[in-house]
Parts: sequence; structure tokens; C-alpha cells
Amino acid sequence: MQLTFLKKKNVKRILVTILTILLFLAVSVLVLYQAQIFQGKIWSFLGTSDDRFHNMRVEGLYRSVLRHQYFPFVNMSFMDGFGYIVDIFYSDFILYPAVFLRLLGYSSAQAMVGLNIFLTFLTMGVSFLCFYKVKKEYWSSLVFSFVYTLSTYRMHDILYRHDLGEVGTFVFLPIALLGIYEIFYGKHQNWLYLTFGMTAIIYSHAISPLLVAILIVIVALCQISELKKNPKRLVSLGWSVLCSMLLTAAYFLPMLEQLKHTKFVLSQSKPNLVAAANDFSDMAHASLNNVFDQANPGLVLLFATIVIFISVSKIKNRAVLHFSLIGAIMLLCSTRLFPWELFNKTPLRMIQFPWRFYMIASILLAVFIADDPLNIFQKRTMKILLMVFVTLTTVSSAYRLVSASPLQKNTYQTYSKQLPYSIGAGQEYLPVGTNVSELQRSSHKAKVVDGKARISDFKQYGTGLSFNFKHAKDAKIDLPIIGYYGFQSTQSKGKVSTLKMDKENNNLAQVTVNGKGKVVVDYFETTTQKLSRRISFLSLIIILAVLFINKLNLIDLSKIEGFKKESK
Repeated sequence: MQLTFLKKKNVKRILVTILTILLFLAVSVLVLYQAQIFQGKIWSFLGTSDDRFHNMRVEGLYRSVLRHQYFPFVNMSFMDGFGYIVDIFYSDFILYPAVFLRLLGYSSAQAMVGLNIFLTFLTMGVSFLCFYKVKKEYWSSLVFSFVYTLSTYRMHDILYRHDLGEVGTFVFLPIALLGIYEIFYGKHQNWLYLTFGMTAIIYSHAISPLLVAILIVIVALCQISELKKNPKRLVSLGWSVLCSMLLTAAYFLPMLEQLKHTKFVLSQSKPNLVAAANDFSDMAHASLNNVFDQANPGLVLLFATIVIFISVSKIKNRAVLHFSLIGAIMLLCSTRLFPWELFNKTPLRMIQFPWRFYMIASILLAVFIADDPLNIFQKRTMKILLMVFVTLTTVSSAYRLVSASPLQKNTYQTYSKQLPYSIGAGQEYLPVGTNVSELQRSSHKAKVVDGKARISDFKQYGTGLSFNFKHAKDAKIDLPIIGYYGFQSTQSKGKVSTLKMDKENNNLAQVTVNGKGKVVVDYFETTTQKLSRRISFLSLIIILAVLFINKLNLIDLSKIEGFKKESK
């Protein structure tokens, strides 16, 4: 009799799991259908959005994989083979599913749509599991998943801006928030959630970690009394920060190395936070209309903010209270209500746009709605109605976005066309002084710029290029690649100098040759790149090994600070 009960319980659990997965998949397709699937067209401002840039990133990684370069540093698909070192500054971490689809024979457009569906599905699943880890309530977790994943700012990112970096961040932000909750409010021994969440965010988007770091500081200030009583929470935070740094060494160290050797455009940019911030009235108007063509938190989260300020005294759970207030205040501070002019010359300007805080506000306000401290959605029927409302509102907003600008609907064939010089409006990862227009007009071949030499048999394959030379006398030859640090001529034959950057000619790679021989140039991992990858890989192996050993109770981790269990 007991076995029969257990079997029924397991069958029910499996059935619910399958149905939940199918629900997430159906919703992921539904909310993207009108703008990216219907009639085989994708809605996009191809000239001004991030589409072409991220499309070229995927294409460059795909072609690198075809050359058996699975972790490239320079994307050679950009600028017709001159190369763009975007891979150093903008990790390819979330692009591999799209590359996999390209390898299966799908077009670039189909691969991008597939990636967007996958990331939406993943966001729904991850957010559900993270909320369920704390709340242990199926329907509340579903509400959190729907409100967060279908939040207006996230849909603005995926349908209007096509910002793959931030869309990827949305997948892992719930894991990081779970870690923040555990460290400051729950079992601080579970700090690895923050480690893995923050690590994945760093590898998804370079700016988002700064926003999460700001959130951590604010939460720490809110919990200052608890931290004084239980300083072990700070020890756990320290462990998390240390492990995150080790796991992301493969990202940060190569980037810092490039910044040390080359002055890039990104280091010269000075964003104006005041000019980039939205007026409160514009934000409120866009939210009330729940539009996707402007950065805004959306109708549901705007009303949640109002409710929080009105009924803050009724929120009894300390974590929910802090998260709700921080989310509501961040929503307001994302506009010009906050004195952004005071931070224009501080490191905070790295966020570029104050409305990026809508991302943090979205997840914190979703926590308030799903936890429902005011018991507004206490009945299951109310939770279902809320999820249906959020879904229908999202579908409606997507339809209005497409209907308002029907000329922006591009066929998959048009969308898949490669524009190699779509390197982003800011051209951040070019060395200062590079003229893209001149490169676009120039012929793609090696050129003698000083001295004499006869060149023949020029070839280029990815990052590698070669040519023969003879009758050379102190000949300076510019190569049709940007001379990023890491390109070397060490495999050349004859009298060939070390490779340098020709700052007088668009920062092209340059070698000096004499006599007769063969120039062979390729990009080689630097010592820093090799070392940093090994550090991050070994750190991951060690962390996983410790988790596995702890699971088998082979060692007593409770003797280590940060792992000790709370005394009852």
C-alpha cells in the first residue's frame, strides 16, 4: 500500500515537471512569435540596433569553430578579415548554442531566433528553481518565473535592443540573487550560488556585474546589524568573491593585458549619465502603456512599486522588505529623479545608461509580487490570472511593436546577410586612431609602406596569414590585420622583425624584412592568457571536486570558516 502511494507521488511529480517544462517552452515561443517567428521574419532596426553586431559575433565564432579554434581571442569575420578583438572584452559564453545551430545547418537568423527561445526558456526555468529553493511553493515560483522573465525591460532587451549580453545576464541573475539571499539572510554556507551566478553574469555581459556589485553593497548596508552579530556571513561573502575572481581570471586578466599594451576607444569614451537618463514622466508613460520600444519597467512593476511605498509597514519578512524597497528605489533612481550629474566623473559611469538598473529592479520587484506579503494573490486562481495577464500583455506589446513599424520586419534571408563592419556604434574595441572608413576602402593585401621588397603568394586563413618576399631592403610591410597584442611573426623564415602596430596607418600590423624569406603571422596565446585560463579551469575543477567530496561526506568542511553550520 505504501509502495503504491510512493509510486503515485513520483508519477505526479514527473508529470508536473514535464508539464511545467512544456509550459515554459510554449510561453518562450509565444512571446517571441510575433516579432521573430511569424512569416519567417524578424522585427529589427538593423542599422541601429545590436543585431548586426551580435550576428557577426556568432558568425565569427562559428567560423572559428570550423577552423577548430573553439575559444578565439580575435573575431576575424569582422571588417572583412582585418579582425576585431571583441572576444577579449565580450565573452562568447552565451553564443555557443547559436553556433551549434549554425553547425547543424541553420541560417544565422534561425540560429539567433533559436538562441532567443532557448535563453527565454532557460530564464523561466532557472528563475522558477531559484525561487522554489527558498519558498518551496510551486505556484508562487511560477508567478516569479512569469513576472521576471516577461518583465518589460527584458522584453525590450530581447525584441527591441537585441542585446544578447543583458539577455544572457537575465538567465543567471536569479542564481546570484539566491546567493545574496543565502549569504545575508539564509544559510550563509550556500555562498556558491552567488559565486556561480556572478561568474556566469561576468561571462555574459561586462557591465552587469557592476550593477550586481552595487546591489550587494546596498544589501550589506541594510543588514549591517546582522553582519555585526554574525560576521561569518562576511567570511562567506569573501569566499564567494575570491572564487568568482578565480573563475573569471580567464576573462579579466587577458582584458587588462590588452588595455595595458593598447589604448582602445573604450578607454576614451565618456558617457553622460544625465543625458542618458529618462525623465520620470517618460518612464511612467511608457510603463503605463507597457511599450517595448523604450526602456521602462512596465505596467506590472510600476504598480508594484506604488504598492510597496504605500504598504511598506505590512511587509514582515526582512529579506522581502529589503528587496522590495531596493527594487522600488532603484526603479525611481533609474530616471532623472536621481542626481546623476554627481556621478558623471566616477567609475559608475561605466554603466553608460541609468536605465540599466531596471534589470535589477525587475528581479527584486518580481520577488515582492511572487512572495505576496499582502496576500493579494493568495488564491491559486489569482496567481493563474496574474500569469495569464502578464503573458497576454507581453504578446500584445510585441504585436503593437511590430504593427507600429511594419517596415522593420526583415526576412530571415535579409537578416542573415553579413555586414562585417557592424562593429557597434561605439567601436570600443578598436585601437585609438583607427579609421574604419579607410579600412573599408582599402584592398585586403600586404603592402610595402617604406623601403623596397617584392611580395608574392599572399594568403590568409582566419588569424593566420603568410606571403613570400625577396629583394627586400629595410622594407616595412603593413599587413591587412589590426596589430593587436598577441599577433606574432615568430614562425617566419628569413630576416623578419617582430610584429608591431603601425600607429600611422590605422594601427595595422607591421613587420620589417630584408633579403629573401617568408612572413608567417598568427595570433598566439600570450603567457597571461594561458595562465589565466588554467587558473579558472583548475579553480572550477577544485570547487566541483570539493562539492563532490562533501556530498560523499569524505571530509568535514564544517571545520573551515565560511562552511561552518549555524548553531541552533
